[in-house]
Amino acid sequence: MGVYFSCFGRSCFNSREDVINIPVELVEVGSRHKTHFPPHEPRKSSATYTRTHKNLKHLPCFICGKTNERDNIHVETHHFYIEKAAQNAIDWKVFGEFADNTFNIQTGESLAQFDWNEVALDPDLFVDSEQNMIVLCKEHHTSGTFGIHHVPFPDWILQKFPKDKFQFLS
Repeated sequence: MGVYFSCFGRSCFNSREDVINIPVELVEVGSRHKTHFPPHEPRKSSATYTRTHKNLKHLPCFICGKTNERDNIHVETHHFYIEKAAQNAIDWKVFGEFADNTFNIQTGESLAQFDWNEVALDPDLFVDSEQNMIVLCKEHHTSGTFGIHHVPFPDWILQKFPKDKFQFLS
């Protein structure tokens, strides 16, 4: 099995033997970007968000399947396509063209049902809607190791499909 280590210019090992004895491929990933958000009001729950959260909180975590009832946890709703803090910098016409052929990855519900001209005037109509949300447990939402807010999406989504309980992230 090949092994690849990215140590960002540092020496990772003392000898080749150190690499050969490691049974998995490890790629060290670090965040090398900054996200900029436009000016926006302090975050507060809109009526749409309150209704959306109430309607979705019975669903299991999209990644691990844990539920409020069965696992005695508090599931959270995550703005999936458009983050709340970004809504004032979105070109809703362009997003609408994309969304008209897009579905919620958890519920399968189409995003095509919106009038994107109305959304441009009131972004909460889409941003806080069920179509823009997925349900996650705290670990898969905000934890530094496993959460969508901290792990690049291509790595984060792997957690949904492990073979033999393989652990992709650490």
